[in-house]
Amino acid sequence: MPRPVPLLPAALLTALAYAALPPRAAAAEERAHVWVADDGTRVRREDVGLPLSRGEGNAIFRPGEPIRLGALRAEVIAFQVIVEAGAEPVRGVKVELSGLGPAASGGAPAAAPQQQAPAPGAAPPPAIAIDRFIEHYVEIARRSRNEQRPAESLGWSPAARPPDDRHLGFVPDALIPVELAPPWAPYPLEVGARETRAVWIDLHVPEGAVPGAYEGKVVVSSASHGELASLDLRLEVAPATLPYSPVDFIAFYEADEVAARVGDGPAVEQQLWQLLHEHHVDGFASVRSPAEVERLRAAIDGSLYTKERGYRGPGAGVPPGAVALGAYGGFGDPGEETLRRVEAVAELLPPAVDDVMLYAVDEQCESPRGPGWRRLIRGSRLSSRILVGHSCGEVDPVKQDVDLVLTPANRFDSTWARAAREAGKRLWVYNGALPRTGTFMIDAPLTGLMADGWIAASHEVGRWFLWETAFWHDGNRGGKGPVDPFTVAENFHNRDGDACLGDGMLLYPGTQRGAFATRSLGFAGVLPSMRLKSLRRGIQDAGYIALARPASPGAVDAIVKEVIPAALDEALDTSPAAWSSEGAPFFRARAALRALIPADAALDAAGVRRALADAAVARRALVPLPRAQGTAGERPAEADGPGQPAPGPLRPWRGKGLLLAVAGLGAALIALVALAILLYRRARRGAEGRGVGRGVKGRGAGER
Repeated sequence: MPRPVPLLPAALLTALAYAALPPRAAAAEERAHVWVADDGTRVRREDVGLPLSRGEGNAIFRPGEPIRLGALRAEVIAFQVIVEAGAEPVRGVKVELSGLGPAASGGAPAAAPQQQAPAPGAAPPPAIAIDRFIEHYVEIARRSRNEQRPAESLGWSPAARPPDDRHLGFVPDALIPVELAPPWAPYPLEVGARETRAVWIDLHVPEGAVPGAYEGKVVVSSASHGELASLDLRLEVAPATLPYSPVDFIAFYEADEVAARVGDGPAVEQQLWQLLHEHHVDGFASVRSPAEVERLRAAIDGSLYTKERGYRGPGAGVPPGAVALGAYGGFGDPGEETLRRVEAVAELLPPAVDDVMLYAVDEQCESPRGPGWRRLIRGSRLSSRILVGHSCGEVDPVKQDVDLVLTPANRFDSTWARAAREAGKRLWVYNGALPRTGTFMIDAPLTGLMADGWIAASHEVGRWFLWETAFWHDGNRGGKGPVDPFTVAENFHNRDGDACLGDGMLLYPGTQRGAFATRSLGFAGVLPSMRLKSLRRGIQDAGYIALARPASPGAVDAIVKEVIPAALDEALDTSPAAWSSEGAPFFRARAALRALIPADAALDAAGVRRALADAAVARRALVPLPRAQGTAGERPAEADGPGQPAPGPLRPWRGKGLLLAVAGLGAALIALVALAILLYRRARRGAEGRGVGRGVKGRGAGER
């Protein structure tokens, strides 16, 4: 048996071997490096030398190989180009992608022969559009939290808190079009020594794109170091067409606050609606007067999403699914005079809007407003048009005297929801928190928002309401006042001691007036975040599920279960999120779904709803809700409210089982350490001097 090598000599030998390498090899880590990441990965400014940069665990990048992507028609796909500097800064970096054209030869799918020149006089097929954004970084020194319970936040339970070692530091989120780059976020990029900078690239595959293989080239050059990389890109476009907005996400914004920060011209508000629509998210209009209906008419009737209005994106002409009459209780207490005002507004709304909701009151379950408005509306000439709703998560929806109940997504209870629907009530969810759903906080993995699209596709959650998108003013009771979101991530505070980073802030101001004017881009509108892009990715994935499931239900259900083992009331707050914090598993699952989609697959809105309703039924059979031991249907003792059952079958460790598992792991670790010490002492027997021990620094409270 070979004699073990002493630890210290081994370390010295390693160092000597590294020193003996040729200068070119030894300096490899000091050179600038370009690599590519998927759209579910967030790379901090200080993240150099990641395994992903070498292609390890990277779903789309291997050194020396093409970037490989796949898409359906009418889909937007994205990736990130990461520029990593070595010992020297890299100045004046440009990232350019040539136009994608049909592959010249080899490897094209069966659809490639369709890529022929158009007939004389026919219009050429539309090109794949390319958008580039600078990823802007904001420093995170303190996490989202509750001041009395630091490991807890509005975005997660303590057990599901994402670890500090991936979410402190300089984190990217705001996406600034390269054409609008300001001096404080310049393009061409300036990359500091041993730092990274990144460009986000969206590829818009038009609905009329010819299926087949497309090729392009990503060229990264610099003023200081010349060309840094030339990477081939290969995109396979499948013949099926992605349905628009297969699951319903609706997003509120406070018009007065947007106007105060960005500007009050109609162009600002219209651009906000178009940007959300481009990402498969409906704006949630709150109208209280005929004048407000007229101001928003183009957004509400769908005409804002047309070429004539400058819109380029999916869902052309599709109106939003819902409109609020006085969001958050804007019409106040019910009364006959106020009812006349409500009717005057409601009768002006386009018939294409499915749900007209009188938003009676917010998060006050015992308020008489909802029942009072419901009684009044029943006697109205518009009773068949108006749904009276409020938000409440503590009371069984069946027992709430309203037509529509909004419940927090992390308190969703599928048994309650099913009973409510059987009783003729509507149910939506809003917001969310780990581990039940993704969170909107910046200091959390991007895959949480991606997961929300998968959750919406496989559970009967109705519409998913986002309480805010432009919360730059920190205007809660207990709030601390306006912030510049380009420099301050902590934008939300309340009287309960909660502090949140990026909550209610999926958009960034294109113009900043007043105190923050020095951080203005001079653009009359708003900018997207990486989190909005991640939400779009998950929504589009729901379209994959809808298209693939009619032909391969069992395979699709298995893929969804693998990606989302437990969510909503399948999960327990004493467990971490069940889905991956990395983008690669989502990417691979998406490719597997795309392979299951028939070439001629096409679904209208009704077909999508049927396919996903079937998926939700199958999910209940595939992932049954865990129940406490004892009486059938009894809630577990550790539950703290509706939607709080034990974890799903893929997360069985809890209570005594968890203690036994920890004890077993501890014993194994002690045994390994003892064995290592024994071998070390034998190896050094007879040697002079004293050894130097190593300590292991423990993680802070609440860390995983």
